Amino acid sequence: MDAAVPSDREILDRVSRSFALTIRALPRRLRAPVEIAYLLARAADTVADRDLVPPDRRRASLAALRRAVAAAAEAGRRRADEAALAALDVAADGGPADAVDAAERALLDRLGVVLARLGALPPADRADAAWIVETLAATMDRELAFFGAGAAALRALPDGAALEAYTEGIAGCVGEFWTRLVARKAPRLAPRALWLSRAGRRYGRGLQLVNVLRDLPRDLRRGRCFLPEADLAAAGLAPADLLDPGAAPRLLPVLQKWERIARLDLLAGLQYAAALPVPAWRLRFASVLPARIGVLTLRALAEAPPAARLDPARSIKVPRRAVRAAAFSAALLCLVPRGPLRLPD
Repeated sequence: MDAAVPSDREILDRVSRSFALTIRALPRRLRAPVEIAYLLARAADTVADRDLVPPDRRRASLAALRRAVAAAAEAGRRRADEAALAALDVAADGGPADAVDAAERALLDRLGVVLARLGALPPADRADAAWIVETLAATMDRELAFFGAGAAALRALPDGAALEAYTEGIAGCVGEFWTRLVARKAPRLAPRALWLSRAGRRYGRGLQLVNVLRDLPRDLRRGRCFLPEADLAAAGLAPADLLDPGAAPRLLPVLQKWERIARLDLLAGLQYAAALPVPAWRLRFASVLPARIGVLTLRALAEAPPAARLDPARSIKVPRRAVRAAAFSAALLCLVPRGPLRLPD
């Protein structure tokens, strides 16, 4: 491969700091379908998030990508090239001001290669990878339909049920995808697949709740408030009030409510990892690491000054050195039967 052209692994490292660690930790037999599904989902997310492109064009591009993924999955390697040609329309620019991150642009430019890799997967892996990408892209499409007006018209999800449905469609489903792969590649876990699937779905919802809480200031300025309007009203707030960091003290009870829910959902992730056999320590580690980083993110959010929670100029995230330390401690505890359950301490 030309050294000037980034590989899928290099692109993965650039577009995802923590999940790249998770994928590298996976046993080899699980790595390819997870990596391919993630790259395709990230491409869909890049298309959906291009605010300078009108929503109807973004939805059309998402539809093109969904068709390409379905074609590659249905016909396998034989149709991968045709699917790639259809998907390349997704990379159409939105004009000179449409500044897409260089790594995301590289990913869009390599969609044909990623789709060919999807088409070359074994049939069951191919079907599962296509299912999760379709589920995520469909959720992104509904999100675009609801928040389509962008910054010009700030809207909030109506209630807690809507927020749960969103986190389920954007991340809870990933827990089921993960469990399908695990149960198929490690048949001795098949009897626990139903419990693992339920725990995995809850775990995924918790991870997305962490993202909602962390990205709140940025999302607000894009016209998107994922905190329920009913909760805001109970605190005497309207979505537009959150554009002022001075509203943070009144918002704090709402934030704390959803932080508690997120923390409980992340506990399901620790239980998920602890339920996996110790000899499968790489799988345990890959399963638990996002929960550990999520717990650390919640801690950083809770320790930040309230006004910082609504300040778009402040970036509240876990430092790289803390991520490395979390990975080291998680790896050690995954060698102990119930070790993952000790990670919140």
